[in-house]
Amino acid sequence: MIQRRNNLFRRCILYQGKRMMIVTHQILTSRLEIHPMQPEEWPDIREMFLDFETSPEAIYDYPLPTTEEKAKEQVKVWSDSGYFYSVCLKGSSEVIGYLCFCGEQLREMGYSFKKKYQGQGYAQEAAQEMIAQMKQMGVKRIIAELALENLPSRKLIERLGFTQIGTKKHLFRKETGVEQVCGIFEKKL
Repeated sequence: MIQRRNNLFRRCILYQGKRMMIVTHQILTSRLEIHPMQPEEWPDIREMFLDFETSPEAIYDYPLPTTEEKAKEQVKVWSDSGYFYSVCLKGSSEVIGYLCFCGEQLREMGYSFKKKYQGQGYAQEAAQEMIAQMKQMGVKRIIAELALENLPSRKLIERLGFTQIGTKKHLFRKETGVEQVCGIFEKKL
């Protein structure tokens, strides 16, 4: 079923036994194109995985698949879910980052961008537009969980207007044995 309201194309699909509303079209900002993630984008997304795994911030998240086979599988699962969105510069097909908004009335937001595109406002621009799209779809609340020591991510979440509502501990990397204190951040729409 496809619905159109306020020039926003949405599709209601059944995924893992649940009905969900997803954005199915390309979204443009002043510098970016955002679209539902596609399985064939796996090489760019794998590059992002490899980039992330060598970054200092890798300790603040779960390990990502870095082999071709596992990266293809992960991107296929994500694209099939309808919750993941690729971010490209306008006029380019290179995926420079991705966003995810999992859930229905309460969505959990996640994101990752290639190192060479960080610090230029792309994540904020893309997230602001997708948050606006979620609001148009009737989403009431978005949460994000992140390691409090991950300062770049924390600053982004705060710039987007999220407020911290709690904390919990995560063991992202079993091999380190180090639990990270994560903040739970919320944005009401």
